[in-house]
Amino acid sequence: MNPYIRKIRKFAKRFIAYTIEGEEKVYRLKKTPFCVKKKYTSMYHQELEELPVVPQKVVFDNYMGKGYGCNGKYVTQELLKQTDDLDIVWIVQNAGTQKTKFPDRVRLVEYGSKDAMKEYATAGIWVQNYQLVHYLNQGLLKKPEQTYIQMWHGSFGIKKIENDCGNLTQDRNWMVLAEKNSDYTDYWIANSTFEADIYKRAFWNVKDTQICMYGHPRNDIFFHNRWIAARNAVETYISKKNKKILLYVPTFRDDAMEWEHQIDYNRLKQSLEQRFSDEWIILVRMHPRMKAYAKKLIPQEPYCVDVTEYPDIQELLAAADAVVTDYSSAVFDFLLTGKPAFIYAPDHQRYEKMRGLYYPLEDTPFPIAADNAELAADIASFNEEDYQKKAAAFLKHKGSVEDGDAAKRVAGLITDCIKEKRKQG
Repeated sequence: MNPYIRKIRKFAKRFIAYTIEGEEKVYRLKKTPFCVKKKYTSMYHQELEELPVVPQKVVFDNYMGKGYGCNGKYVTQELLKQTDDLDIVWIVQNAGTQKTKFPDRVRLVEYGSKDAMKEYATAGIWVQNYQLVHYLNQGLLKKPEQTYIQMWHGSFGIKKIENDCGNLTQDRNWMVLAEKNSDYTDYWIANSTFEADIYKRAFWNVKDTQICMYGHPRNDIFFHNRWIAARNAVETYISKKNKKILLYVPTFRDDAMEWEHQIDYNRLKQSLEQRFSDEWIILVRMHPRMKAYAKKLIPQEPYCVDVTEYPDIQELLAAADAVVTDYSSAVFDFLLTGKPAFIYAPDHQRYEKMRGLYYPLEDTPFPIAADNAELAADIASFNEEDYQKKAAAFLKHKGSVEDGDAAKRVAGLITDCIKEKRKQG
């Protein structure tokens, strides 16, 4: 957002109260009876409500148009294998330049556009990994003959989300739209009993009958030797082969874009080579909301590569020989590989107080470091046998159902829904 617009909005909030009430946005001049009401669903009712739903049209969106990745990518691949009579639409940012990254049979539509709203209004199936708050805020409504499948972008993650996160629930208007999003959702795809419980608590009105214990399609990549193709793709992207790969995945901070104690990349590289031998390179994947800081935070060294723009983090995880993160849920996907992972969390207490964690970091299988010296020590003393036992116990405790066939199950759900809708009408 333009910083001047942000300042204007901040100034306006001192005098104007804004609420969402039903299908109206209400603006009230504080300490006065004066208010202005605007029906924010008007465009939908006037232009989209009467458009017919196309049962075989499936709309995907990966985290606000971020491109071909996460669960949606692997479900799309499976659908393309199973059938050729679907109209598969992906909503993406910069659609005009993204075509080469998608299969030929996938249509691309610009994120946030009127065309995207039209696709949502006419698609038989919505498939998402985040909440559709943006489109609901533009007036999108769900028709009875439409099906909404939510796959989310976490798994056994430790960070509190949605209704459990105080930073989010402070915004009452966001809450209204988020609750509507949950009410619209027909199926929730879970990979564990832990995640199913989080869905029921962190979202709104989620029923047991709506939760499908299928596993996450994006995690299929860790099974059946699929990592080999991922490794080849990543090595081609970075133009480096026959090196051990450490993937560093710092997460987003709600209070700041950087923290006091930066990781010592050179020391990290030396520690890995002393403990595990061979030559290591470090790939750094910044959170999407931290991309602007990549050049400042990532050193310009030949052994350090910025892969923030790599389209699919699951391929990076599958290709990696080890991972370092702080609180990113990506490390819990990586846990399925059985390979070494380490926590570097110098702001642990501050972050936990600000964001909140579902369980203590100490309950994870990962060694935890508060500074670079501790991280080096954790790598030097890493015990693979002990780690493997802890990892297996953790996955069992969380009730993991991951087995490499999640995409087939979700694709089957989609095709079954389409068949049922066609029978009805």
